[in-house]
Amino acid sequence: MSAGIRRLLTASAIAAGVVGGMALLDMITGFPFAGFSTTMDIMFLISSLLVIYMVRQCFQELR
Repeated sequence: MSAGIRRLLTASAIAAGVVGGMALLDMITGFPFAGFSTTMDIMFLISSLLVIYMVRQCFQELR
């Protein structure tokens, strides 16, 4: 696997993890976004999990 692709996938997984963590933290404590919209938090969490799943699948295919 190319080093550039590996770095891109890793950066995508990290960004998705940060977004998912912030959404989860907002749903629990209301800290980063003051609990503005629980619906958006759920959508962010689902989308970050989907991105992490796709990154995992790409890593498995490129081995």
